[in-house]
Amino acid sequence: MITKDKWYNDPQMVGAFLLFFPPLGIYGIYKSETIARKWKILTYGTLVLVVILFELVT
Repeated sequence: MITKDKWYNDPQMVGAFLLFFPPLGIYGIYKSETIARKWKILTYGTLVLVVILFELVT
C-alpha cells in the first residue's frame, strides 16, 4: 500500500507557499511534522516583525 505524505510535510512545498501564497504557507509551517522547530520559530518571528513594522509605517 502506498501512503502519500501530506503537502505540509514537504518543506519545498511549504516554502513555495510561503513565497506565493503566505496564508497557506503559514498554515503549512504550523501543521508540519518534518520542519524543525527552529525554522518554525524563525518564520513566526519574521512574521511578527513584518506586522510590527507595517503598523509603525502606516
